[in-house]
Amino acid sequence: MDYLVATPQQLREEIYRLQARIAQLEASEARRKQAEITLRAAAEEWEQSFNALSDDVFILDKTGIILWANKAVRERFGTLHGNLIGLDYRILYYGTPHLETSTPWESVLAGAVSAVVEIWLPKLKGWFLVSCYPLYDMEGKQWGAISVVKDITDRRRVEEALRDIAQGAPAAGGAAFFRSLVKDLAKALDVSYAFLAEFVDPAQTRIHTIAVWTHGEYGEPFTWTLPEALASQIRGARLPFWGNDMRQHILHHEQLAAWGVNSYVGSPLVNSVGQIIGVIMALDHRPLRNLQLAQSILGVFAVRAASELERKRAEEALRDNEERYRAIAENAYDLIFETTPNGVMLYLSPSCREVLGYSLEELQQRNFLHLIHPDDRSLIADEFERKVNALEDWQMVCRLEHQTEEWRWFESHIKPFRTTMGDKVAVIVSRDITERRRLDEERARATKLESIGILAGGIAHDFNNILTAVFANIGLAKMLISKTLNTTQHMIIDRLNAAEKACMRARDLTKQLLTFAKGGTPVKNPASVARLITETAEFALRGSNVRCELDLPETLWPVEVDEGQMSQVIQNLIINADHAMPNGGIIRITASNVTLDTTISLPLKPGRYVKVSIEDQGTGIHPEHLPKIFDPYFTTKQKGSGLGLATTYSILKRHEGHITVNSELGVGTTFTFYLPASERNFQIAPLEEAPVSLGTGRILVMEDEEEIREVLGKMLVELGYEVDFAHDGTEILAKYQQAMNSGKPYIATIMDLTIPGGVGGKESIRQLKALDPSVVALVSSGYSNDPVMANPEDYGFSGIVAKPYNLVDLSKALSKALGSATYSRLPTNSPS
Repeated sequence: MDYLVATPQQLREEIYRLQARIAQLEASEARRKQAEITLRAAAEEWEQSFNALSDDVFILDKTGIILWANKAVRERFGTLHGNLIGLDYRILYYGTPHLETSTPWESVLAGAVSAVVEIWLPKLKGWFLVSCYPLYDMEGKQWGAISVVKDITDRRRVEEALRDIAQGAPAAGGAAFFRSLVKDLAKALDVSYAFLAEFVDPAQTRIHTIAVWTHGEYGEPFTWTLPEALASQIRGARLPFWGNDMRQHILHHEQLAAWGVNSYVGSPLVNSVGQIIGVIMALDHRPLRNLQLAQSILGVFAVRAASELERKRAEEALRDNEERYRAIAENAYDLIFETTPNGVMLYLSPSCREVLGYSLEELQQRNFLHLIHPDDRSLIADEFERKVNALEDWQMVCRLEHQTEEWRWFESHIKPFRTTMGDKVAVIVSRDITERRRLDEERARATKLESIGILAGGIAHDFNNILTAVFANIGLAKMLISKTLNTTQHMIIDRLNAAEKACMRARDLTKQLLTFAKGGTPVKNPASVARLITETAEFALRGSNVRCELDLPETLWPVEVDEGQMSQVIQNLIINADHAMPNGGIIRITASNVTLDTTISLPLKPGRYVKVSIEDQGTGIHPEHLPKIFDPYFTTKQKGSGLGLATTYSILKRHEGHITVNSELGVGTTFTFYLPASERNFQIAPLEEAPVSLGTGRILVMEDEEEIREVLGKMLVELGYEVDFAHDGTEILAKYQQAMNSGKPYIATIMDLTIPGGVGGKESIRQLKALDPSVVALVSSGYSNDPVMANPEDYGFSGIVAKPYNLVDLSKALSKALGSATYSRLPTNSPS
């Protein structure tokens, strides 16, 4: 009613107000509609964002009923439950709405600010990270909650595997650790198969597995020769490698082919110096998920496996070395000691018991330095301690005491070192060199004899030439005087006999001198050791108050010896035994056959020998003298020459034999010598004394010494021969040729072996043989330094005449060389 009475102006103003209000309402509606559009777009964008997530996202009301769920939830549960809106979340994640324990969601729905927790969901068989936050209305009143559920099963599996290998204790056993490692790898990568292997060949083509995991259990180890493509892939990589073609690599390996795997990821195992020592691989039928993560995980496992494998190999090498060195130490013939710097025993090898004769318990109680000979100990003890404390290697040679109280020589190498506990100890390796020293002494003695022999041989050669003239002239003088005997002449013959005996003694001396020289080469013939011993013993002990007992079996093997030299050996030993018993006693001589092998400690070749022992009951030889008794000119006798035992030693050496001595003061001495038995079968003929033989015919003599030419010519004439002389080989060849051409050949020649400045006998016989193959030639020398004197037949000679010689010696040599056949070629004898 007020409008009806209003003025027009008032109506216009009211209309303006209404229009303004309408405009405001229209603008507000437009804003509302725009807000609805914006809100709808934001909701669609929000929903698209949550749907793009792989994690489960859903909204619950206060009772736990699902009001909204993203695509991930729908895909995980939609096939089982259809429409998820209106379902209780417990049905989805626990399988039932009735739970005995609370869940993270319940705390938030009950008013908690938030909940973030990792839980195991049995329904889904995995680990999940649950995040839940409350939702409020405009008035701040909670009406529900929003939740994000993230599957962390793979992450938890990897973390557990990495934790296991990080905390894994190799001390529990290398094999157990490796088995655990492949199990954890298979679990971390969610594969059915895994193995760890080491290369077993330098070319890195063959592997042998250390641990195998096959479909939930440990598998049997195997060896695999890698296909070249796979081997090259492993050798060329320093980082993990992968592939989906394993089936073609395992076609020819029965165990691997049975797995049926195709995808794999692997990594070489590299040691601390960059060498590939093995490989670790994970395999499965399915393609591997998240290959980049798998390679990263495998890299961690590979580092851990390589470190443990290198440690395992180092331990095995150390164990092998320990076993090797233990085997060496416990089976070596050398003695091995470990001692403190002052000699306290810490370790002894079993050989100490065998070599020194003590039990190891006895030795353990002794100080090493107290085993050393007192004379050596005084020089060694201080130096030993100083060297060990200074950790200096060194060597020493000393005598150690045997349980029998014998002192044996040892060469020792000492290696000091510091133990892990900081103690200084010494390892001593000692070798018994007693026999080696004995052999060295033998060699030194032999060298000494050889040097003296060269000198002795030269003296003997010149002396024999002089002695030949003296000896032969005495013989001729006796022959001439004996043709017209009277009382005075008998006295002259007695003097000549005495002079001849002196010459024979001088000849014996030169024979001993020649034994030292190379000219002492024995002229060997078959002989009976028993006969030589019997005859020599009877002669050597004639007139002595010593009795000789012989034990000489008839079955003794024959030997090939120079009977003169061997008689000298036996005579020297018997005379020494006789002199050792001035008040009388018994000399026991025994002989036996022995066969020596390589185990003997004598400087003899293995084979058959005749062993002879000469034992006396004399005063014995002082230990200080024993090493010197075979040295030339060493003697303890007032009238001894010092050549007897030296000669004996030399003769036996040249017969390829050996002599040893054992002596005890106050008990006696035993000399034992060995002679090689002959390998030939022959009968030893009894000795017969050949008479002096006369002959006829022409003989050609080559001799450079005028005195010998003269006396030799007279001796040959006395024996009935005609004689011509030549000064050297050239002249003898010319005269021999001339005699053959004239029809008056020589029946024999006698040639000196050496002609100073001219052609000697050795060369001349070769030329004469070419001229007359049937030539009869005797070789003569005062020094048989040439094999010709030992084996004349090998050089074309018919025999020898060794200087000095007399008429009987010359007659025997010619008779033996000429024989009865020679006389058929003799011409009519006519004096020259």
